Amino acid sequence: MDDRNLKRKNFSCSSETSFPNWFQMRATLPFALTICFCLFSCLNKSERRFPVDLVLELRNAKSKISISKDPLPYHWKKNPGRQSNLPLSRKWENTQVTFNTDKEIFLNHSLDSLFFPPGQEYEFKVSRGNYEFSSLLGLLGEKEFQTQISGKFKIYSGDTLLKEWDLSGSEKERWTPKKEILEIGESGSLRFVWESKESYLFLGEPLLYPSEGSSSGRNGVGQPKSVILIVIDSARKDFFGAYGYPHSVTPVMDEMAKESVFFENPFANGNWTKPSMMSFFHSEYSSNLGLGNSWFSTKPYQRKVYYGKKRDNLAKTFREAGYFTQTIMNNVFFLDYTTVGLDLGFHNSFQVGMDIVDTEILTNKAIQFVSEYKDKPYFLHFNLNTPHASYSPPPEDMTAVRSIVPSDVFYKYESPVQRYLGEMHYTDREIGRLVDTLKKQGTYDETMIIVTGDHGELFSAHHDYSYHFIMQTRFGHGETHYDEEVNVPYFIKLPKSIQGSLGSELANQANGGQIRISGQSSLLSLAPTILGFLDLLPKESTYRGVDYSSCIRITGICPKENFIYTEGRMSESVRTENYKYIRRYPGFTTVRRTSAGEPHTMAEELYDLKKDPEEKTNLSPLPEGEKLLQIARADFRRENFLKRNHLRILIPPCSEPLCRDSLSLNVQGSIYDWEVSDAIQLGSGSAKTISLQKESKATKTNPGLGEEVVFKTVNPELGAFFSFSRNGKTIPVRFGRYGLEYQRSMNHLEDLIVSERQPEGFPNSSLPWVYNDGAFSGTRESEVQREMGKEVKKILETWGYIHE
Repeated sequence: MDDRNLKRKNFSCSSETSFPNWFQMRATLPFALTICFCLFSCLNKSERRFPVDLVLELRNAKSKISISKDPLPYHWKKNPGRQSNLPLSRKWENTQVTFNTDKEIFLNHSLDSLFFPPGQEYEFKVSRGNYEFSSLLGLLGEKEFQTQISGKFKIYSGDTLLKEWDLSGSEKERWTPKKEILEIGESGSLRFVWESKESYLFLGEPLLYPSEGSSSGRNGVGQPKSVILIVIDSARKDFFGAYGYPHSVTPVMDEMAKESVFFENPFANGNWTKPSMMSFFHSEYSSNLGLGNSWFSTKPYQRKVYYGKKRDNLAKTFREAGYFTQTIMNNVFFLDYTTVGLDLGFHNSFQVGMDIVDTEILTNKAIQFVSEYKDKPYFLHFNLNTPHASYSPPPEDMTAVRSIVPSDVFYKYESPVQRYLGEMHYTDREIGRLVDTLKKQGTYDETMIIVTGDHGELFSAHHDYSYHFIMQTRFGHGETHYDEEVNVPYFIKLPKSIQGSLGSELANQANGGQIRISGQSSLLSLAPTILGFLDLLPKESTYRGVDYSSCIRITGICPKENFIYTEGRMSESVRTENYKYIRRYPGFTTVRRTSAGEPHTMAEELYDLKKDPEEKTNLSPLPEGEKLLQIARADFRRENFLKRNHLRILIPPCSEPLCRDSLSLNVQGSIYDWEVSDAIQLGSGSAKTISLQKESKATKTNPGLGEEVVFKTVNPELGAFFSFSRNGKTIPVRFGRYGLEYQRSMNHLEDLIVSERQPEGFPNSSLPWVYNDGAFSGTRESEVQREMGKEVKKILETWGYIHE
């Protein structure tokens, strides 16, 4: 089965949809195995007890004050909650707010909160019963330098006061944990009241756990399995003993890999952190999320695209399934206020911004977290910034590496690589501390643990083709697409109860040990696979990757990922088992070979992976590579990995004996690719400009139709500057859905240039016509808007702006 089939078929195995299909396909499976699997899935669902997440319930709650605007603009480390689906009139009632609680290590502690301005009340409907209420309370003053904080926080069930906390004199910008047993009466009313005149309260991660189930055991097959996703920044696969490195500097993870679902040849879908992590959290390419891949910042129009569409992500799915979601990281890309990140919907985000000392601090926090939540289901994203540059391992880890790696091997490495090995050992040692904690508290066996990396690192001297505008050295990432920069570790340690229930031949051969997935795979599969094992894949989800749990649990025959797509800064690549094809966007094709400069253009690269697995010989400019290059280009365009806006231009038919047409175009969103006929000559001077030349004669074959030219844009910006001349004479151009005529081109008038569908009269227009179809960024019109558009068109015609 190839990738095109994978795009059309979801391999999830929920008991409500996919299971009957698999049963029909695999009728030869033992009937008893099938029944056992179904019973296990149903039991796992029916016995779960999940908390009431009051942030997610907020859209059904009553609020005394609707908050549509930010009432505290001075505190810039916050943003409206993006995952609560509140209307715009109430969007700030749910706020992701961040307190800088330790300025020595830049500790930014962010909680998804209910926002209480003075006098605010919220009322929720909750089933009658006893609950363990847990939350963290934080306070800010109405003014930035306000010294006095005061107020009373009261909790009612109906008219009965259940709890009151006097917070007068509390310290500002600090999170204070609170827990209380609440008895909700027959009214089912739970009301929060904030009595204050000048202080603002944030009720972070407010949850109600059924009190009788809060301390239940976790070893039964019906209990939800907690999940830890360990992401190691810059982890190359080939320095793990589990992946063949002969000197194990990662013994803890190597041992864990022996009892895991082990992907033999996995690849990241981004060559630096932001596009890679966003892609595997969403099981969708970063650019298709609206975020792009070019630089750190997340632009307002990118946020508009991302938040404007339904997006499933791991944090959101686990949270909606009743898991407590926590990220412990050195990674600003998961904090919206930073202008580089987004709010993925974690309950709690603990972010340390200090390099070198961060690893131990983050591990200590992770150990504290798994100890506190050992009796509750959780999803923990644990992201270590080692072995990312600056490659500064503790001395004891360098000493350990020197004792593990023979001297004749160690001294063949350049100094940065030697220190990288030290950081790999340090990272493994810290992960070992977390694993030891899980084992001592008895939760290791039933905890799912995923280990992966967001990208690799570039070390090889023969791959020094990069821009070098980040690290100023080849020792880094984000500049190339060679395997060493995108080939990462990826394995999943399953809970014992799930591993024991596996019935496929693939699992039987493993006999409780390592289950190996051969061939190339991508991290696009991470989200659907771990959710598939836990039977948590949402119906109609937006996850597009492969759910490998299906073949591991039932069939034993896993699908093949024939094409693995990876994106980087204004570049992209496609990998098959046979070749690697790398393409840079127009205007970004200049690279250099050495640190001294030596600039040259390299729009494409092509490597025969069977003959040249180290990717040393670029076949794209060589005659012997021509045939394979044509195959790679055709595969790339056919698979159409990225969704893009299209700037569509009509060149009108020639009505003279000879027409020499000239077009110049400046695209606000930069140029990604184009679709033109062989009769057109193109020239590109930069990432945003392009020129077109065409020579044609009048024809009787199809005199009424012109030729459409399509330019795809990198970013979802909509504007363009456009001019057209025929036989040296500039002629008027029509724009957008109404075909408004301009003698001189429009510049960045997005509202007029956009049309979600081909404008009426476009194909047979006698004048050039240009519009942006907004196919990716979204320009969907309601039926009412379409009817209004017809009326507007009629008015514009009567005013003389449109000439048919």
